[in-house]
Amino acid sequence: MPPRRRSRSIFEDDDEAQSTPGAESSKRQRRRDSDDEDEAEEIQEVDEFQEEDGPSQSASQNNPAEYSPGAVVRVKLVNFVTYEKAVFYPGPNLNMIIGPNGTGKSSLVCALALGLGYNTSVLGRATKFSEYVTHGQDEATIEIELQKRPNERSNHVIRLEITRENDKREFWLNNKKTPVKHIQALVARLRIACDNLCQFLPQEKVAEFAGLSPVQLLHETLRAAAPEEMITYQTELKGLFKDFKSVKTRAETDVDQLKNLQDRQQGLQADVDRLNEREAIKKSVQDIKKARCCAEYNIARTRYKAANAKKKDAERRLRSLEQAMAPALEAVRDKEAYQHKIQVILDQRKRALRNAETTAEQASRAVESVEDKIKGVLNQIDNERKSFDNKKADARRIRQKKTKLEADYKSQPPQFDSTEWNQKIREKEHNLRDIVTERREADQRATDTKTLGRGVNAEMQTIKSSIEALTTQEGQKASFLKRVSPDAHQGWEWLQSNLDKFEKEVFGPPMLTCSLKDERYSNLVQSMLQQNDFLCFTCQTRADHKKLSDQFYGMMKLSVTIRTCNTDFQSLRPPMAADEVRRLGLDGFALDYLEGPEPVLAMLCTERFLHASGIALSELKSEQFDALQSGQKINTWATGQTYFRVIRRREYGPDATTTSTRKVNQGRFWTGQAVDVDPNEKDELQNRMGQKTAERETLVQEYKDLRAQVDELASKEEEVTREIQQLRQEKSELQKVHTQWTAIPDQIEKQNIDLARALDAIRASKATILTQDLIRDELVMEKAHAILHHKETVLQIRNAHIAVQEVNIRLIEASSDVRGLRERNSDIVRELDEKKQEIEASADEAALAKADAKQAQTRVHVIVAQGQDGDLDRYEVMVANKSLEQIDQEISAEEAKLELIHAVDPSVLRQFDERAKKIEQLQKQNEELNGKLERLEEQIKELMSKFEPRLDTIIAAVNEAFGRNFERISCAGEVGLFKHPDDFEQWAIEIKVKFRQNEELQLLNQHRQSGGERAVSTVFYIMALQSMAQAPFRVVDEINQGMDPRNERMVHERMVEIACKEHTSQYFLITPKLLTGLAYDDNMRILCIASGVHVPEEGDKLDFDKLIRQQLARRSARVGA
Repeated sequence: MPPRRRSRSIFEDDDEAQSTPGAESSKRQRRRDSDDEDEAEEIQEVDEFQEEDGPSQSASQNNPAEYSPGAVVRVKLVNFVTYEKAVFYPGPNLNMIIGPNGTGKSSLVCALALGLGYNTSVLGRATKFSEYVTHGQDEATIEIELQKRPNERSNHVIRLEITRENDKREFWLNNKKTPVKHIQALVARLRIACDNLCQFLPQEKVAEFAGLSPVQLLHETLRAAAPEEMITYQTELKGLFKDFKSVKTRAETDVDQLKNLQDRQQGLQADVDRLNEREAIKKSVQDIKKARCCAEYNIARTRYKAANAKKKDAERRLRSLEQAMAPALEAVRDKEAYQHKIQVILDQRKRALRNAETTAEQASRAVESVEDKIKGVLNQIDNERKSFDNKKADARRIRQKKTKLEADYKSQPPQFDSTEWNQKIREKEHNLRDIVTERREADQRATDTKTLGRGVNAEMQTIKSSIEALTTQEGQKASFLKRVSPDAHQGWEWLQSNLDKFEKEVFGPPMLTCSLKDERYSNLVQSMLQQNDFLCFTCQTRADHKKLSDQFYGMMKLSVTIRTCNTDFQSLRPPMAADEVRRLGLDGFALDYLEGPEPVLAMLCTERFLHASGIALSELKSEQFDALQSGQKINTWATGQTYFRVIRRREYGPDATTTSTRKVNQGRFWTGQAVDVDPNEKDELQNRMGQKTAERETLVQEYKDLRAQVDELASKEEEVTREIQQLRQEKSELQKVHTQWTAIPDQIEKQNIDLARALDAIRASKATILTQDLIRDELVMEKAHAILHHKETVLQIRNAHIAVQEVNIRLIEASSDVRGLRERNSDIVRELDEKKQEIEASADEAALAKADAKQAQTRVHVIVAQGQDGDLDRYEVMVANKSLEQIDQEISAEEAKLELIHAVDPSVLRQFDERAKKIEQLQKQNEELNGKLERLEEQIKELMSKFEPRLDTIIAAVNEAFGRNFERISCAGEVGLFKHPDDFEQWAIEIKVKFRQNEELQLLNQHRQSGGERAVSTVFYIMALQSMAQAPFRVVDEINQGMDPRNERMVHERMVEIACKEHTSQYFLITPKLLTGLAYDDNMRILCIASGVHVPEEGDKLDFDKLIRQQLARRSARVGA
């Protein structure tokens, strides 16, 4: 079990040697401020949360007045990344956090960001919160104490708990559980912005700072150095400029569209005039046609009045004629009345006949219904008699079965003892299990023997292949590889058998897979390589590398080298042409004399630059050597018997070079000569072959003996199995007979019950038959009554039919009398009929005229409803004193005029009108947009007057501080503001730097400057913001990585000078290493991180001040001695 790792933070102030907290300080009970619980329940805002157990007061060496609001007063970590338990007490100014790599410096940066409510994305590290929990622990705790604002009673204590299981985080503010959004709101009010690279620059984000676009840099600078209203101004200006640009674009689009519409409108004017004239004529035709409807109505109304007067005159004359002929017609009317009365009586007697027929039909159906019921009862009686017979048969069958059971019970069955039979079967089964166990053991031994034999055969085949391989060059190389590196040889053998397990081809050691084209260059080429280069394995994908590593390192525990190379071999070009190489005295490059698989050659080139390493059999001339040494393209070469390597330090100028040499030794690989084979190796292999042959023969005989034993035991197993089956069958038959005999009394009892039930059923069936006979008799009587009733209804039909015939004869007589009287008065009747026909004709004519007038009136009403007031009078005037023929002539004349005018597409006028409306709408819209543009311009001008001067002041201050920082290191730098005239969103900060005397100022970006130059520029820019910082603290993690010592020293001195001034924000500088003799300040605080398995359990008692004093005392003692 590995030792437990603990981390502790140790603090050191230069001005107070005894200020480091001791053991008691880290465990000391914090002083708590108690608040009223009722008051706490009423407070809603996050920053108004009051503590029940207030913030820590243990950092007694810190003066609270020195800290700016929001500064970090204390950080406590429990089970967080590398820390088991640690407490930090940062100072109010510059805090330098130092410690070796891996001790947890950057973990403090992570704790600050996560503890203040930010997501993992601002760190550029692990993406899950649970990944920050110490390995082997379930949860981690971060507690951060922030300095209060002047109007607040106590500091803010934020606690974060991270649970590994569900990747969950929970926050507390002053010991009250709080949503993360409340924490973020508090942090925002304190002007803390861990997502701003100008304030919070983790180690993984250093490169991103130089990659910020100028626009992003301006925004981040304002967030870090400008008052909050400046950010508000910038946001509002962006919105106003965006609105202005959008409105202006819309206005310009509307102007273009308006001009286009107006041009098109003018082109249609002639067509519209012609169309208007045609429409006027069409309107005239429509008016005349409407007036014609009025004329038609007047004519129809006049005709109706004339026909109505004619009808009334005919009715008057008919009444006069009827009065004159009344005596002659009186007898006819009397006979007609008598005839009508007879007809009424005839209709009544016909209805009585139909009723009698209906009653007779109902009586007939009643007879049929009773007959159907009788048939149903007879069927039931028949079925019940059959059921009665079946039930008597069942009773007989039950009596017979009962008699047989009683006879069977009297005869005793053979004796049966189940215990005795079970004992016999168990004895046989026990014997069978012994035989099966013995057979399986023998079978397993035979299988094991066979497996051993296969292993021996495989070993014999391997030994045979090894003996044969000793006679081939490949085999000799493999033998040599085994002597040089047994692990590499073992890995090579496994790889040859498992090549199909990889995505792409995996290559063995180059000593086997590569060879030289010209053996004269063997020593020179091999001088470029180390032994691992000859023995390594080459993969082409990361997945294959992992799979091979798991096999070699995890499964086989081999000590070999595995490399991955996915570089295209064709992309590895030599640094210069062949003729230039020869001019420098070189024969070529090392790669030119080596052949093998391209991925292996590409690996050797990327590892040892064989494509850029020159070789020559002869020594170089002095001028050729000088040309190679002063050149920039070839850094390694081997000529004759010497290997050369040039190291260039570009940061110290073009002449800053160091050349190292060594002798070219005799190469062990790729010699082209036969590899010496150990003579004992072949003898050893042959001896092993003889041993394995004897071992195989022994195993073969042992296998045969075991198989014979297995077969014998299998025969016994089958025999015993048959005996067990026979015993079980005999037991089953006897047990069945005994069981059946013991069940007979119950069966007899059941038969008695069934017999009683059968007898009851017979008696019930007899009763049912008697009941059905009574019902049948009743239905026969009911049928007789129905037949008598039917007979009565038939007599009623006969009487009604006779009455109808009597009245029918009288009606014939009355009709004959009416016809006689009418014939005698036929002239009178004819004249009356003619008058009536004349009245009917007049009525028809009046009705037709009225209908025509109504239709004409309806059309006039429609015309009036669709028209306007006064149209009807105008139509009446148009047709006054005119006939329909004259009106039709006027219509024809107007339609002729219409045909003379060329027809135009009717949609032209519609388009013209719609376009006119669109033009009017666009003109109105353009006026509104222009007004809006003027208002936006006024708003932009007013807001810009507040924003731009203050922005210029901020950028000027940053530029002055930035330039002053660069002057301290004899370089130049400036910060400028780019103001786009039309697009405020493109306003940006441009950082220009110059690190050399002979170059101009250049924009800072990710590509133009080196890593160290970017680091210097980044830290100087952040330092330039220090005096204007709005944030209460700043963090820079390992910014000095990549700087040369001179720049690092000057940057450090400048940082101390700026960050340790009074009234500046808190500063955290994290670094794993420091130069000697650096400048320090009394306002600095050094936090040394001691971490690892050697930290004592009582880590808080580790007094670094005491250790330093002891070390100084020893050093003084040695000097005195």
